[in-house]
Amino acid sequence: MHLSRRVPVGSANELARLRAKLLTDGVAVAELTDTNPTNYGLADERISDILARATTTCYEPDPRGLLSAREALAARFGGEPGHYWLTASTSEAYSWLFALLGDPGDQVAIPAPGYPLIEPLARLSGLEVGEYRTFYVARGWEYDLDSVAAKAAGPGMRALVVVNPNNPTGALTDSDAAAQLAAICAEHGLALIADEVFLPFSDGGVPVPADFTLDGLSKLLAAPGLKLGWIKAPSLSREAAAALDVVADTYLSANSAVQRALPELLALADDTVARVNARLRANLDALRAAFGPRVRPVQGGWVALVDMGEDVSQRLLLEEHVYAHPGWFYGLDARTLVVSLLPSPPSAPYDALRRVARPDS
Repeated sequence: MHLSRRVPVGSANELARLRAKLLTDGVAVAELTDTNPTNYGLADERISDILARATTTCYEPDPRGLLSAREALAARFGGEPGHYWLTASTSEAYSWLFALLGDPGDQVAIPAPGYPLIEPLARLSGLEVGEYRTFYVARGWEYDLDSVAAKAAGPGMRALVVVNPNNPTGALTDSDAAAQLAAICAEHGLALIADEVFLPFSDGGVPVPADFTLDGLSKLLAAPGLKLGWIKAPSLSREAAAALDVVADTYLSANSAVQRALPELLALADDTVARVNARLRANLDALRAAFGPRVRPVQGGWVALVDMGEDVSQRLLLEEHVYAHPGWFYGLDARTLVVSLLPSPPSAPYDALRRVARPDS
């Protein structure tokens, strides 16, 4: 059987192997990598009842999703119902857009550091990625616009992805940077894709004016199991909208019950966002109390970066049985740990971080 080169199967890294061995040996491992909100009681208990009321065997396929669902999105996020396409997830939304915008061998520009999921999604669509850089300064992260422009001018480049706020750096894209990115995309004929699933969990973040904006219920309701995302595209040409309809009609993957329930589900969003933000603030305060300025500025998202002075991830796992991602997982310095801000209570794992940190680091 021939397997596609677009689906490489690599071996686990050393840190993952150590974690697996501890678990096999019956050792309890505290997970400071865990950003699954369902593990921490953050979802609204009313979701199940709402879904039960919406469940039916009636099937009403529409490439863009049920009109009632898209009307609910337009009422909350602006625009018109015709500006929205419903997907099974944000990951699927990426795949649809990569299929829409690129031919095999074309490229998409993605941020670095950044979440490593976008690259395999592009690869599965037959696209290559070019990384543009952001850099860290004392007040936070800034775009390397020379790097952006260089990638945008590359052969076969079709789209540029902005993650606002970025995962894992927590950096927001301000209005000036957004305007500069949009200008670069316009100069080179690129589509601008803004992934804003973490925007409600940010310090005053505002949407990036983009050709395509991605969002979904996974973060908004702290309920990834609902499996509903969406693409908002308010300024597409008739030809581009028709082409995206073709892609959407090929899949028809959004769950019917969740679509029917969406107006009621969105009514839970404000309470859920407030509950999650309270958790994020409490954990960030606990981290800052433990590590002070070694915790980098966090403008948004569900993780924090802690500068440890050395790569302590392996020692943290072996000595304290706490698993945290080293920065190199995301293109950051290995001496930086990426720490979840969702656990409750966080005291024991955060105390473990403090025990393995050198006093002068």
